Amino acid sequence: MTSIPVSEILVGVYLGLLAGIFPAFIAFSIGFGFKYFTNVTVPGLGVVVLGAGLAGISGGLMGLMDPALAESWTGIVAVLVVLMACLWAHSQGDKLGTATPRKLTLKSLRESKLSTDLAERVDSYGQIRIRPVGDVHDIEGYPLLPDDLREEIYTGSWRFPADLPLAELEARLEERLITDYELADVSVTIDRKGRAQIAAAPSAAGLSRRVPAGKRAVSIRTLLPTGIARGDIVTIELPDGDVTGPVVGAHTVGVEESNEPAEDEEGDEIPADVDAPAPTLKAPTTTGGEGRVTVALPFDEARRVIATEFAKITVHSRGKQREYEAIGVLKQDGNRFRKVTVGEGSSLVGDTIGAARIRDNYGVAVLAIRRLSERIVAPRGVTELNAGDSLIVVGKRAQLEAFEEVAA
Repeated sequence: MTSIPVSEILVGVYLGLLAGIFPAFIAFSIGFGFKYFTNVTVPGLGVVVLGAGLAGISGGLMGLMDPALAESWTGIVAVLVVLMACLWAHSQGDKLGTATPRKLTLKSLRESKLSTDLAERVDSYGQIRIRPVGDVHDIEGYPLLPDDLREEIYTGSWRFPADLPLAELEARLEERLITDYELADVSVTIDRKGRAQIAAAPSAAGLSRRVPAGKRAVSIRTLLPTGIARGDIVTIELPDGDVTGPVVGAHTVGVEESNEPAEDEEGDEIPADVDAPAPTLKAPTTTGGEGRVTVALPFDEARRVIATEFAKITVHSRGKQREYEAIGVLKQDGNRFRKVTVGEGSSLVGDTIGAARIRDNYGVAVLAIRRLSERIVAPRGVTELNAGDSLIVVGKRAQLEAFEEVAA
């Protein structure tokens, strides 16, 4: 009578358990997935065949495919253990798929709202303040955010209705950030505690506004002099002939570019001696050294610059600019500049500059109008004033104050 090889059977159980872990996991996933999402039970025979195939791959590494082992008690028991494990795991996955509620979907997760624990942070208008958490990240493929803009977004906060779904809160905050900071792109993720993770990209429209029509902006590596700024006229010395054009950007290697003029809180350029709170001034020129200069040139000349890796530049003397001379004349007579916003309840809304007789009635002159969609320089008398218009006006201090009250 042949004795049962207990030792070989135990080794086969051990090898079967090792080889069956991965096939059993796949069988469980298939059983649960099909039952949960489609309410269909996959036939056990199909899962067993799949498990046997997977066991042949993973088990082969342990010698189960060896003919000597496969024909022994050890190999036979190992294969049976694998098949039984797959069948059992599939049935358990099918049962779990049946018992799990199907209300948990990606859509329902995105429609979840802020935690009810935040009730104390909801104001009397039913709104809650959303604040950033962590660093404000950059978006891949876009330029880096300037440090001052990054800090301004990080320290900001925004109020929204507390009963909105998280997806709607994220969409509204993204739209708000793009509008407030003129960003090119924004990505916002808000958790149930009202904390926002923000990634943003600065607007790339600033350069295009500085390039004259019909010109191209091209950059070249050069030795930058100290004090070069946007608007300077430079000549680039090329092997096939020099080219000349205005500077639209300059950056010294190792120094963050900061050639912007002084700006107010809303990003508007402030003329000299504007009668307004002092803005945070930025360095208007380069510090000198090796760097890159961007110049606006005709297409043919721009193509020649692109073909050159490094070139010398010569900066032309600016002389006096007419706009600064005009500002100086106005200042000598005691005039000041101020930005005035037209309020919704102002009597100026709907009137033209000529019909309101702004110069005659208030003693001030409108130099420019800034709107969301456009900027009007030296507006005519037929230009209509709308609520929200930002007017750059010039006049005496008392006249400016009186006009500001009318416009509010």
